[in-house]
Amino acid sequence: MIGARTAMKRPQTFRSAMPRPAMLVVTLWALTISCLASPTGTGVLLVTPPAASVAVGDAVRLTAIPQDDGTGTVRAPTVTWTSSDPSVATVDATGLVTGVAPGSATITATAAEQSGSAQIIVAAHPPGTVADLAVGATTDSSMTLGFTEVSDGMGRPASYDVRYAAGNTLTWGPNATSVSQGTCATPLAGRSSGARRTCTVEGLAAGTTYSFELVAFRGTLKANAVFGELSNVATGATAASTAPVASVSIAPPSPWVLIGSTRQLVATLKDAKGNMLTGRTVSWKSSAPAVAAVSASGLVTGVTEGTATITAASEGKGDTAQVSVVPAPPPVTYYRTNFNDGTTGPLDVYAYGGGSCAKSTDYRDSASAYSIKCTIPAGASGAAALQAWFGRGQLANQPKDPSLDQDLFEEVRFVLAPGAAGAIGGTTCTGSNRISQFKVHKSVYGQAGSAWNGWVMSEIGPCTDGNIGLFSEPEMWNINGQPFRWPGTYPSLNEGTVYDVVYRYHRDTAQGCGTIAIWVNGAQVMDSPCWSYMGTTNGSGQGLLFWDGATYLQNGVAPFVVYNLFAQATNYPIGTATSSP
Repeated sequence: MIGARTAMKRPQTFRSAMPRPAMLVVTLWALTISCLASPTGTGVLLVTPPAASVAVGDAVRLTAIPQDDGTGTVRAPTVTWTSSDPSVATVDATGLVTGVAPGSATITATAAEQSGSAQIIVAAHPPGTVADLAVGATTDSSMTLGFTEVSDGMGRPASYDVRYAAGNTLTWGPNATSVSQGTCATPLAGRSSGARRTCTVEGLAAGTTYSFELVAFRGTLKANAVFGELSNVATGATAASTAPVASVSIAPPSPWVLIGSTRQLVATLKDAKGNMLTGRTVSWKSSAPAVAAVSASGLVTGVTEGTATITAASEGKGDTAQVSVVPAPPPVTYYRTNFNDGTTGPLDVYAYGGGSCAKSTDYRDSASAYSIKCTIPAGASGAAALQAWFGRGQLANQPKDPSLDQDLFEEVRFVLAPGAAGAIGGTTCTGSNRISQFKVHKSVYGQAGSAWNGWVMSEIGPCTDGNIGLFSEPEMWNINGQPFRWPGTYPSLNEGTVYDVVYRYHRDTAQGCGTIAIWVNGAQVMDSPCWSYMGTTNGSGQGLLFWDGATYLQNGVAPFVVYNLFAQATNYPIGTATSSP
């Protein structure tokens, strides 16, 4: 099983390519000695080493040795040293060469009528690495950072890209925002290498934990910048706001609860600046306790069928939520599309490694003019899938986890294009497809990694999983590892025919476990017990997401193409699928 692709990379660094010596770096370029014969023919002047590479600020010592036409060493005369370009490399009276700036220079030794030379290449160090970034003083909207400044690798103070993210962790990339307010704003110009530097990040939310990281660079960002290594990550929290409560909001705003069941409501308090407030007293009240009772923490219990107004109040401000108590969940369709307009509708495209998705008329749902054709080229790993991410993108108005304490049904209809089996060298394991595989479905909580959070994958891997055709496997495969075979998919994958697959997800928070059930073309493939590791978020709050289509191709020997015909998600059973027991 191959995990999700890491999308973000650290800035380019030369640390591995250019070691940093205490005194000098010497690289011999050739064994050929560069020297000139004496006009009198009495001898030559040998300069060693004949060629060297030195970093800016570092030094290498050259030696001049007079020779008697190769027959023996003669008495050393006084030697004069000169550089063809002192702006690149200087040389003193003893032959000590010091790198000044990147480039090349010829160092010449002259003694009487004898002379010889050596070629010097000067390269820059990478910018230094900050290793002591720390958070200092804080207010309810700012934090002070401190660190020791470093060199840009050419003897000048480096500049810095300072980034931050809310929370206790930070991953460098687009999700880490460059500071734009305060004296730490990127790009932060350096002042003095080796000196302690402090600056302030402003515009932060009160009572919030933030993580910070920076990288030293020279040049111009987004143009010709050369980066050092990333610094350590420093974490701190802004002070809580002391301002009075200006607003109260209840989530969810219009919930429902089953008779005899409970639902947690959450009251969010903010001050006039929009800062989140914590540690304030909130009172809860129900307009009809005989219908829906509410505890001091906002936990609503359904008593009898009907409606009740729940009120949350703090410091004279409040909000209400209309709660419906029902004997069975009201039907909800979270999304549904057959791509009739040629767009992905409520879904987004997830692609990398050259993968792409576009409208097509090759295969279509019965009531649609188009399907969405997703293609991954042969070669390295890639993906081309339709993404349903609850609480994000096109589904930003949907709950982040509709499988929480209720059934969530997902249906997908798709066609494997002719040649799908050929994309992995066939459905039988051979010497040419030992690591080849493809996936048509994956469900996880956020783009946060593989094999440690989520639900299930549907795939084929002839050598890694056996000659069994398509199958589904719980996402926590390293705990379970059991494949659930799709009927009638080996040795033929039934290319060009429609697959109608329904997945049922249910996460039970009271028991701390989850279940997954799958139906393929009306036949039940699996219906798991409530496994403790199934549906775990591992702390991710990014929201549940589905990838369907050409979800993944590894070691493809030919392009892999999937036509997406239909997709929907509901809280009620679809087709032959049944509710959780």
